Amino acid sequence: MKKYSKPCDIEQRLVSSLQEKGYRLTPQRREIIRLLSRNKSHPGAMEILRKVRKNVPRISMSTVYYTLDMLKKEGLIRELEYYDMENRYEINVSDHINLVCTKCRRITDFMGDMPSFSKAVEKETGFKPASMRFEYYGYCKECRGARRR
Repeated sequence: MKKYSKPCDIEQRLVSSLQEKGYRLTPQRREIIRLLSRNKSHPGAMEILRKVRKNVPRISMSTVYYTLDMLKKEGLIRELEYYDMENRYEINVSDHINLVCTKCRRITDFMGDMPSFSKAVEKETGFKPASMRFEYYGYCKECRGARRR
């Protein structure tokens, strides 16, 4: 099973990557990066705004969205789009399975062995997948315990 990098290493990797590409790193952007590098809960934009405002009170929602879009465009984060809940953002861009609790909406990463469908898909259809998104839907440990009561 893969291990996560330390939050400070993740933050430094993101900052360095953006600086190399010529992006200006304002205090607002740095605080968003700091939050994402320490938060493995796949936060939505509203949660990011609420938490970042504790340290940078004058940040706007447009700054949050612009920064998330910039990080996404550079391949540093991944946006998870949903039809029935707010889009979420994750710092882990490696292949993994997202475990989505249908009750509390919490999303966690499973870093075990990934199913290998891409070779079978390519062999059977000629389509070569460039990226994949795996999600399992169900109930987290806490919500399963609550359902039994």
